[in-house]
Amino acid sequence: MIKGEPIEVKEKLDKVGCGFCLAKWTQVTIHLGTGINHSCHHVKAHRIDLNELAKNPNALHNTGFKKNVRKQMLNNERPNECDYCWRIEDNTDKFSDRVYKSADEFSWSDYDAISNFKGDEDFYPRYVEISFSNVCNFKCAYCGPAFSSKWTEEVKQNGPYDLNTWSYNMIDPNETPIPEREDNPYIEAFWKWFPEAVKHMHTFRITGGEPLLSKHTQRVIDYLIENPQPQLQFAINSNACPPKDLWVKFTKSIKKLEDSNAIKEFCLYTSAESTGPQAEYSRFGMDWNLFTDNIEYFARNTSSKISFMSAFNIYSLPTFKSFLVYILYLKSTYFGRHKGNQRILIDIPYVRNPSFLDVKIANEQVVDDYLKPALTFMKQNTDHHGFKEVETAKLERIVSDVEHRLTNKDDFWKEQQEAQKMFFMFTKQYDKRRDINFVKIFPEYEQFLEICKHV
Repeated sequence: MIKGEPIEVKEKLDKVGCGFCLAKWTQVTIHLGTGINHSCHHVKAHRIDLNELAKNPNALHNTGFKKNVRKQMLNNERPNECDYCWRIEDNTDKFSDRVYKSADEFSWSDYDAISNFKGDEDFYPRYVEISFSNVCNFKCAYCGPAFSSKWTEEVKQNGPYDLNTWSYNMIDPNETPIPEREDNPYIEAFWKWFPEAVKHMHTFRITGGEPLLSKHTQRVIDYLIENPQPQLQFAINSNACPPKDLWVKFTKSIKKLEDSNAIKEFCLYTSAESTGPQAEYSRFGMDWNLFTDNIEYFARNTSSKISFMSAFNIYSLPTFKSFLVYILYLKSTYFGRHKGNQRILIDIPYVRNPSFLDVKIANEQVVDDYLKPALTFMKQNTDHHGFKEVETAKLERIVSDVEHRLTNKDDFWKEQQEAQKMFFMFTKQYDKRRDINFVKIFPEYEQFLEICKHV
């Protein structure tokens, strides 16, 4: 973030307009497999118009819809789609993400230029996330068809899970992925747009699905090797469980990027939040041994950062401390292989949707047995090779949130009971569809599952 207090940032934004947010110009997530676009995770994604795209590849980011919203912002209006931030600004004493996203160094540097725009100008974004398709070899419990082809196959074969109002696992006809094929007009436009766009990027991140299963990911890497972008922070999400030969090829390609100084920095983002069979249960398709082997192969043969995105959920609890032990091992073993600070990082985002996988459905015993000891372990290992304060703070907030629920259970009991009921329903269907046994893999939860059954 830029230097200065958030209040100073907000004051400067408000000079342009009460709804002005630089992220609408400088940041974008584009799902090329579905043709949808958004500048912020708080707003609903919108479709990229193919007629606009045929005339101008810049419409991948600069859609007609987005330009209208930009005009509203520059005309001192608050766009309706940004109501998440307006609720925070109007009802709390906190600063909204409008302030924090605008204050990012790669956004704030464009303040003067953008504040003088009219709104219909094309602009090359600074922070870009791209997914080429939803092709994936996993079908994680908390995922769905939009981001996993394996989920799509399962739902097409068996129908959506029967869970009352839960629609997360349904196939949205408005967001049906384009099959992995040559004639995807959004990907064709991307390759027309990317050679110029990448020159303006601060960060470029490829998400999925599983990016390594798309040939376009390797094509991006090869392009950067041949066309260095020394200002670029490049990142790829991966479940770290593609076929071994593909992982070796990927690792060697990243090493080429490093050796040639073709980019400023690379970061591998991967996801895990438990260990062994329990990790394999929730992240269905994972081979835990292959995962750990591939992570260490990458760590040994590159100097790039590895960031674990631990989507904390009800399945995480029993072995989360064991997972933290594994992370601590990686931190201490591979600390010296990266220029600068720690190389191995962990982020702990909190799974709130679907609600029946939220850790807050657990009872006091489960929390006392697993959640608090995990936090204690992190706090006890904060030395040079250990957990950073920002990493520990994420789990601390989760503990605080869960304890608040348990302390005020009367206020939430209806919500909790409904979620527990759905957890039991989901588990039974999940086990049947995937020919696995929850209680066998999670014996710690046998009593808890019975409680959920009889809610």
